[in-house]
Amino acid sequence: MSLNLRPISLLLLLFLLCTALPRSGAAQDGWAGDWQTYWSAGEAVVLLERRGDTVSGTYQPGDGRLTGTISPDGVLRGTWQEMAERGTFTFVLAHDGQSFAGRFGTGDWWNGHRTELAEQHRPDWWSGATPRATLSSILAAGNDAQYREREGQMRWIDPLLTYDGPESGSSDRDRRQRALWHILDISTFRLLDAPEPPPAAEPGTELLFEIGPAGTSATYQLVFRLDETQLWHLLVPPGPALQADLSRLVQARGHDTLDALDKARAGSPRMVMMDFLLGARDWDGAGGARALRALDLDHVPHQLRRAEGALMADYLRRTIDRIGIVYWQEIPDDPARPQPYVYYKHPLGSLTIAPTRIKDVDGGPVSRLWRFSRNTLESLPALDKALERMPLAPGQTASQPLSRYFATRQAVLARVDGLQRRMFGLEIWQWVGLAGYLLAMAGTLSLAWHAARTLGTDRGTIASSVARMAGPAGMLVVALLFLDASERLGLTLRAFGPVSALSAILLILAIAALAYRAVSLIHDALMARATLTRAYTDEIVLSLAQGLLKLLIIVGAIIACADVVGLPYEGVLTGLGIGGVAVAFAARETVSNILGGAILLSDRPFRKGDMIEAAGVFAVIETVGLRSTRLRTMDNTLMIMPNAQLSDQVIVNWDNRQRRKVQMIIGLTFDTPRDRLEGFVARLKEVYCNQPDADTDDVTIGIKSLGPQSVDIELWGHFKVFTYDAQVAAQQALILDILSLAKEMNVDFAFPTRMVHLAALPPTSEQDAHA
Repeated sequence: MSLNLRPISLLLLLFLLCTALPRSGAAQDGWAGDWQTYWSAGEAVVLLERRGDTVSGTYQPGDGRLTGTISPDGVLRGTWQEMAERGTFTFVLAHDGQSFAGRFGTGDWWNGHRTELAEQHRPDWWSGATPRATLSSILAAGNDAQYREREGQMRWIDPLLTYDGPESGSSDRDRRQRALWHILDISTFRLLDAPEPPPAAEPGTELLFEIGPAGTSATYQLVFRLDETQLWHLLVPPGPALQADLSRLVQARGHDTLDALDKARAGSPRMVMMDFLLGARDWDGAGGARALRALDLDHVPHQLRRAEGALMADYLRRTIDRIGIVYWQEIPDDPARPQPYVYYKHPLGSLTIAPTRIKDVDGGPVSRLWRFSRNTLESLPALDKALERMPLAPGQTASQPLSRYFATRQAVLARVDGLQRRMFGLEIWQWVGLAGYLLAMAGTLSLAWHAARTLGTDRGTIASSVARMAGPAGMLVVALLFLDASERLGLTLRAFGPVSALSAILLILAIAALAYRAVSLIHDALMARATLTRAYTDEIVLSLAQGLLKLLIIVGAIIACADVVGLPYEGVLTGLGIGGVAVAFAARETVSNILGGAILLSDRPFRKGDMIEAAGVFAVIETVGLRSTRLRTMDNTLMIMPNAQLSDQVIVNWDNRQRRKVQMIIGLTFDTPRDRLEGFVARLKEVYCNQPDADTDDVTIGIKSLGPQSVDIELWGHFKVFTYDAQVAAQQALILDILSLAKEMNVDFAFPTRMVHLAALPPTSEQDAHA
């Protein structure tokens, strides 16, 4: 059968064309968008648009423009213009369309990458109607660009700035902007303190606002000037003056460089707020740990901090979003601040960032750490309820839930309205969910109980194994349901400590019970196979392994439960060690027997089925356990001997011999002639050597003595057999051959005889004598 490849080739070519077309289209539109660009002397945000092969746009700062054309090879070439300056550029887009490499006509490099799209139109918070509005807009845009990496927001700062003195191009503007921004950023002030303009201010009116770093007396004056369009501009002094003021303010904080100051204020209330809000934006990544560090969760067990921290973070972020826009510069950045910082105060609670002392193992202070206080976290549910209907601040968007509770609540209320009403301390949807979880738990336990009853009748089958696992498995499912319910329904809000700890402890105990039962099942299965062999080593090893594994499971569960409730595991281990010593002392006989079993395991003096002699008793080994050994005596009596006693006895293993002794005394009658005696002894040796199991290298046969009734011939030899039954069979064959030999040689075996001599009693009278 021939295969026509032409249709397949056409389909493959069509598929490649279809997959290539979207990529080509993406490359053609790749230059449009917002770009954060850099060159050796500065940087700017570039906004590009594309029409056909022509690309044009603007950039800030500098109010510059650029225009270029895309060549057939995909290279963008054009010119840039900023005030009286102009030049050429060449850009090459990366394959993924997310960055470009370029250079100026002078040879200097000019590179860039896509930035998060900023608002194409002026945002709602942008305003220059008053000095306060101008400063607020500058802070909002600068904080977005600096701390949220939305460089495109910088475009909204330049229209609110007026540059004092001559300018030397966009690089000079960029340096001035950065110096002014650093002055604003290291200062702490309240926007409400910014000056309000007079009712009929004329263009050219200037208003002053004094700011400065927290914890110092150093100040800097911001100058606001009203232009002809009634827009208040912030005056930007010349670069040298700004740099001098910046250095002065940095030194007032006790540092020589701006980098040193940034490191020093890392543990301040401002950085706590930044760590929380910025970290929460990347909760599933590295930001989650950053946000949790801002919360005082020392009272929460370490294992529960991630889940409970997500719930507290949701409450805190929802509350902050409804309070208003957060301006970092309004929050003090002085780590040495003596008193807590209250960000928000309400009759139901407050948002307070307070210092806590971190102590070492000896109780001595190690460091001073600022975090949202424990009282703040406890008041968050009440604050959230009070602010729930408050609309978001301008420019704020609803945050995605971090916890399973708020994700579930949002999903439920989006489908069914009205379930948020509260009844008996919980919302209606929580009661409905709780009822569902309770039904699921009851159904799980009922199913597990039914499976254990119906499947556990046949011992040793797969069904019985399933029945034995049904109970622990049902307990595990119930624990998982309880843990899920506590997180999804927010049950920890009503009783944070008990519910959180109880859910975790139930899960730990369920896992431990399941593992404990699994060890028993595996042990029973392996023990059933081990009993089919003569070696008892496997049985002792299995018993020891089972005991150790179960002990580890119990100890591990105790340590895990202690960790959940906040007890140090070192103390738990110490307690277990002391308790173990006490138990070992109380049960020293049991421990001695276990050690005796270990000695038997290492020495291996016998195997199952061996006949041994110990303590003057002959018995056959039946089973060897962890604590005792079962033996069967010759009269079929079961004897159980502790391993400690058995290991201390002199053990004679009759079944562990490489050969078995045979010793006979053959008695011939005294009337047997000498020649026949000598011939019988010689032929007897031949008969013995002809036995298939006889050891011919070690045999002694000869006349031993004259017995009371016979001439005794002794046979002393060995059979190369290993069991008692084989010895009896070999001995029987030898005896039968000896009987045949005696008959052949016409000799008789002596048997016990007794000669009776009859003698008359002496007469007692004359009459008796004559009788």
